[in-house]
Amino acid sequence: MTKPIPSQKYCIDLFAGCGGLSLGLELAGFKTLLFSELNDDAADTFAANHKDAERCGNITDLTKNDCSRLKDRLETWKNEKGVRKVDLVCGGPPCQGYSGIGHRRTFKLNKEEIPSNHLYEEMIKVIKVVKPRIFLFENVKGLLSAKWTAKGDNGEIFRQVLEAFMEIDGYEVRWQLVRAKDYGVPQNRPRVLIVGISQDEKMPSTSQVNECEETIIEPTAVADGWLPDRGEMKYPHLGDLLDDLVGGSGRSTDELKDVAYWKSASTDIQKWLRTKPDGILMDVGHELKEQEYSKHKPHVLKKFTYMLNNDGHIYHAHKTKKFAQRLLKAEWPEDGPFITATSLPDDYVHYLEPRTLTVREWARLQTFPDWYEFKGPRTTGGRRRAGDPSKDDWTRDVPRYTQIGNAVPVLLAKALGKHFIKLLKNERKAASGKGSSKSRRVK
Repeated sequence: MTKPIPSQKYCIDLFAGCGGLSLGLELAGFKTLLFSELNDDAADTFAANHKDAERCGNITDLTKNDCSRLKDRLETWKNEKGVRKVDLVCGGPPCQGYSGIGHRRTFKLNKEEIPSNHLYEEMIKVIKVVKPRIFLFENVKGLLSAKWTAKGDNGEIFRQVLEAFMEIDGYEVRWQLVRAKDYGVPQNRPRVLIVGISQDEKMPSTSQVNECEETIIEPTAVADGWLPDRGEMKYPHLGDLLDDLVGGSGRSTDELKDVAYWKSASTDIQKWLRTKPDGILMDVGHELKEQEYSKHKPHVLKKFTYMLNNDGHIYHAHKTKKFAQRLLKAEWPEDGPFITATSLPDDYVHYLEPRTLTVREWARLQTFPDWYEFKGPRTTGGRRRAGDPSKDDWTRDVPRYTQIGNAVPVLLAKALGKHFIKLLKNERKAASGKGSSKSRRVK
């Protein structure tokens, strides 16, 4: 048996995608024991960067037969690795049914007909078997207003999801809408987080709970200290984030890519992104991956050039209904980042060059370090990213841009991980009040 490290914290990542959440958690001190991811390309990316994590495909492979496979893994980790307790179960079930980008290319179906919209129930099954000290559910802001049918009530899906997590025995639950820009991420990216902490942890709380059974639970996770307050690291401007990748010769070559750095890192965020796990800072001449440029057609280049020369305005002859394209600026306005990296990089035009962002630049928006590898095709058609429910085809292509757009920003995940470790070590300052452990329901 491997001798366990007493201070090591362990997690399971469900619906893991390409691994943004796990990477941030690992940078904070967690170790990922297992990840589930249905899409092979995204799973290949995860596996390439988290070599010690066990791979599971569909989450239902864990939950079928009364979670027998999961129970076997728990016993194996205990006997072979000395893992007596999984500290965190986390995951963000697919959000195409709730997100704005999903609405742009999803067939007109009631959300209750989309199988992925019910996968949170599988996550709950895992939590009940694993009994982690903390669980974390992550999803898009659109979940807060989503409804099962066109005639349903706004927010009915979120209330049902929240109530399902609140009804897990032995946990108290809080939730919050947070914005990634508050944790050092160069985009707005609002995210709904539901966090549950085992009652055995005896976490104090500032929120007072009405004794009435039918109580609306308010978003108090940050106020109660269950989620971190705004981080100390300020989000970087796009110039500070990307200037070291501007001006390469690759756009003028037949291959349309750059394979090595031609500038040194000049800002703190560039140095952090270019530092490998062994501590080596990649400088001029080091290998640069994913800096491949899109081959835009002449009329597209003309459109982008006009936008660059006219403060982002689109000439009337260039306007289309397909994209709501915006010109990025080297510096954010006073209220900070206004964008959210999605699976559609064509939505944004580079702030200095007439082109869309590369995969590497897209990854930097999500604060993936430059050493992080991505697998699968670079991009694909919109239809293939949507599947075809009319033919009962729910499969979706998940190329590199989409993997990145779907990910949890690494620095947000790192902030969450550092905070959870403090909670588990009882390093958080005790709050003034104490929440009721009585079961509460959502109106």
